Amino acid sequence: MKGKISLAVLLVSFLYSSTASAGVWFEFLYAPCLTGDDDDLDRGPDGEDPFGLYGSYNGAIDCYNNDFNGDGERFIWTIKAFQAWEYGTMFMYYDITGPFKNPSLGAVPNEKGGFFGGITVTLSIKQIVDKLTGKESSWGPLANLHVKYEAEHVSNFGMLHYVGLQYDFAVPFLDFLTAQSVVREDRSLSGVDLQLGAAWQKSFSLGPVDFIFGGFFSWGLFGEGEGKGDFSGEGRPFFLTQPQLLWDLGKTIKLAPAKLYAGFEYQFTINRYLIKEKSENVLSGMIRWNI
Repeated sequence: MKGKISLAVLLVSFLYSSTASAGVWFEFLYAPCLTGDDDDLDRGPDGEDPFGLYGSYNGAIDCYNNDFNGDGERFIWTIKAFQAWEYGTMFMYYDITGPFKNPSLGAVPNEKGGFFGGITVTLSIKQIVDKLTGKESSWGPLANLHVKYEAEHVSNFGMLHYVGLQYDFAVPFLDFLTAQSVVREDRSLSGVDLQLGAAWQKSFSLGPVDFIFGGFFSWGLFGEGEGKGDFSGEGRPFFLTQPQLLWDLGKTIKLAPAKLYAGFEYQFTINRYLIKEKSENVLSGMIRWNI
């Protein structure tokens, strides 16, 4: 049954803008689950959860679900890389769950080297038009328009494919704002879905202290139909957002400005992993290190 469930683990890719700087960075997320009680778990709409799909901690704010991905206390290490090229961009990210957990001490399969990630390549329509015409064009508030392809990889589970458009907007008070409209294909499901999303970043200062407020959301509108083959699941609409508030710790301690950040990420979800009425809303501490 777990094999069938895992094929429905559809997560969202982080969006990025062609106006952002190239680079490589690490993100370390930790949710200590101090507010959770193992004796007070929500086991889903019918109160029974034989396959460990739900397991959210009632009233908790810093706990992941106690489910097939791990327990409420969780550490995630993310590696990200972004690079612009002459006619587009490339973005890559990978999340590693429980990288330092001893796999012999009751870890679930996802914590034994489990990872999730994707590679996105975009082709800029505007940059191609500018090259062909020999002059830079102005598209008003639309700073750039890309054709986008993403390959999303869940270890041991399979690959998903996204094709569509990415829109970069020129917004004076933001570092960047980008949106996307893509078709998501999961070959274990009978149809495809329209997925909308956006990402943003705003730098600001309070006195001598610098901060970044950023994040993204992704919204699968309709679901992808019934499962195919030996997969008995169903593709449902979903929503996920992960805003972040980060403090430029490197600048404050006069070590490495704009390199070392500390702060928080909050995750809010509806129909997490396309599972009916599953939520996973968690506040995590975060360290970001720009290489």
